[in-house]
Amino acid sequence: MAAPSGTSNSPKPRSPTMTDATDFLALSELLTGETDLDEQLAEAYRGRLAAGYAQDLAALLTAYRAAASQGNPLGALTTAVNADPKLARVTRETVTVWYTGQFTKPDETPDAPATPQQYQAGLIWQVIKAHPLATAPVPPAASGYGYWTQHP
Repeated sequence: MAAPSGTSNSPKPRSPTMTDATDFLALSELLTGETDLDEQLAEAYRGRLAAGYAQDLAALLTAYRAAASQGNPLGALTTAVNADPKLARVTRETVTVWYTGQFTKPDETPDAPATPQQYQAGLIWQVIKAHPLATAPVPPAASGYGYWTQHP
């Protein structure tokens, strides 16, 4: 896991009170290299991941909290993640959910985006500079996921 080019290894300044929600958002920003992730989306993703990876996600947040105080937080987190296959798995799934809106559960079944908005918010669309597939890119046409089901 390497920092995306042009990004810092420093996490976003956190509030004095550590909470799972704020720490998950800061962890996600560190892992994705994006500095302006949506808080509501972060909470939705955290809830979905926790449903399948409760203990592993808690351990990842603990590892993040320890790494955040280091001079190189991403390096410290990478060391912790590489030393534990369960942390590595939940880290991959965390990055995956941010980029695609979905992830793979521990039983190897997919956890699809919970809402069309989660699908549309996938960071992959910014990376490839495209609109989300199966959505109309521009009004006045009906837009959004499932637009083809609406009669003109």
